Amino acid sequence: MKHAELFLEALDRRARLFAPSARATFEANRELCSWLLNPLARWAEATYGETAIDDAARGYAKYCFGVAQAQQIYEGAGRYTPESMPEIMSGVYKDEDYAVPYMWAAILIYAFWPSMVNHIKMFRDEFLRQLPRNATVLELAAGHGVLSLLAAEERRDIQIEGVDISPPAVAIANRLLAVSGHGDRVKFAIQDALKTNEPASERQYQGIISAMLAEHLPDPKPLFMAITQRLSPEGLVFFSTAIESAQRDHVFEYNQESQPLRMAEAAGLRVSRLVSDASTVPPGSRFLPRATAMILRRR
Repeated sequence: MKHAELFLEALDRRARLFAPSARATFEANRELCSWLLNPLARWAEATYGETAIDDAARGYAKYCFGVAQAQQIYEGAGRYTPESMPEIMSGVYKDEDYAVPYMWAAILIYAFWPSMVNHIKMFRDEFLRQLPRNATVLELAAGHGVLSLLAAEERRDIQIEGVDISPPAVAIANRLLAVSGHGDRVKFAIQDALKTNEPASERQYQGIISAMLAEHLPDPKPLFMAITQRLSPEGLVFFSTAIESAQRDHVFEYNQESQPLRMAEAAGLRVSRLVSDASTVPPGSRFLPRATAMILRRR
């Protein structure tokens, strides 16, 4: 059995409500989704044991229920309401017991949500495969570290640094790194991605990853400035964010794709490619959740 299919079988056991749609997305994009899920399954089992796949499926189900609940609150309130969920920091970013299944879910959505699958295609084909040889890459808010590890798996010539403000997230990333075989080319560290007044922030990179970070910030503009400061003249950026998509830890509300695009342009970047795909919503919904990804370059 291919490793990718272990996740689908786990969903049948532990997340039956969400398994059919996940399987449909996987089957429609089998090669691409397997590119992500095959190494993820190996790393998960090697790190957390035989129960890791089932734990990931349970985490995915809990995540999906949470998203649906947050979107329902959003429809009623007419705006994001993160202040009504004070457990964001303690319940997500600082609790490793919660963070592990949360992190699995945060990567499984790339393979199982129709609105996200094109992100991983862009990440692989238009970002990773277009980087110059021997590129240095920085991932901002690396979280679980899986995107950095996938980058190292795809490109054996590149060096990658991943930073995140959450100690449990960095602990997860380092545990996955230890079994990935990429320890000589990937490093993870606890660091605020937006601090631009430290010596390390003066280094420039040929590739920068900022995946689903902007919506977690009270003001994303400093993120774009940090990206511009750290991007080499010939560099590429993979950037993604959520539009009208409420979650317990989403703080900044984008309503139009033009908003992050204009922020990028104001920071001295230009967009060479953009994809935005919508989720399915009930008839009469005020908001249309979308996932938007862009390839950025310096102007």
